[in-house]
Amino acid sequence: MNGPEGLLCELSTAHRAVEALLRRLDAVHARGEHAVSDGHRVLAELDRVLDEHLTVEETYFHPLVRRHLPAGRALADAAVHTHTTVRRLLARAMDERLPAADRAHCTGALLVVLRAHLAGENERLFPLVRAAVPAAELRRCADRLAEARQDRPGSPVWGLPPGTGAIASVRDRFTGHDSANRPHSP
Repeated sequence: MNGPEGLLCELSTAHRAVEALLRRLDAVHARGEHAVSDGHRVLAELDRVLDEHLTVEETYFHPLVRRHLPAGRALADAAVHTHTTVRRLLARAMDERLPAADRAHCTGALLVVLRAHLAGENERLFPLVRAAVPAAELRRCADRLAEARQDRPGSPVWGLPPGTGAIASVRDRFTGHDSANRPHSP
């Protein structure tokens, strides 16, 4: 998260993780009813990744959008509305009390809504923020996010499960993050 675009880089990394899960979900969805348990596992993983990501956007990114962009309030409010829709679709897609056809319909809608949302942020909103927000403020937000994560030892980073030693080692090397003294940190 070092550098002038730390927060935007962090969010872009999360977007790539979500996109990878969406591709996995596409593959599972294409296999049909034979892959119900696989689909549920991918949805649960997507839920973990999105829970942190959407919270980070709402806590750190949307206040920047509101403050610095013309019509920023409307843009941030629309994003929060989309986040609510994503959370609702994901919950319904995972709800085993619903018929399989309803869950499949919710999963399909979730794929469409999430892809459109990610594309909108990556292609339009991030460049607007990059141009309008001072680099120092982006760094401050990234620092606040890093501090908040340090206060939560053992919390996964973008959905990585605990015990992902090789990934954690590479991440530690590049980011300066020290998980050696945190037994539950990935």
